Amino acid sequence: MELVTIATFDNMPAAHIAKGRLEAEGVACWLKDEHLGQTDWLYNIAVGWIKLQVDIREASRARTLIATDY
Repeated sequence: MELVTIATFDNMPAAHIAKGRLEAEGVACWLKDEHLGQTDWLYNIAVGWIKLQVDIREASRARTLIATDY
């Protein structure tokens, strides 16, 4: 499985909302570096924020789902 980042977030609540949206549609996804920024906010800048990642085969569908405003 090859993971790709489809979105980045500067806070955990927004990242978890997006993750939950994908999971509700049956798309397996992961948050990379979600806890690192909680230890020190400046780490978020250093690592490129919280990354929402999915399998490359689901990337197009996941991006569409995230972009859809309900």
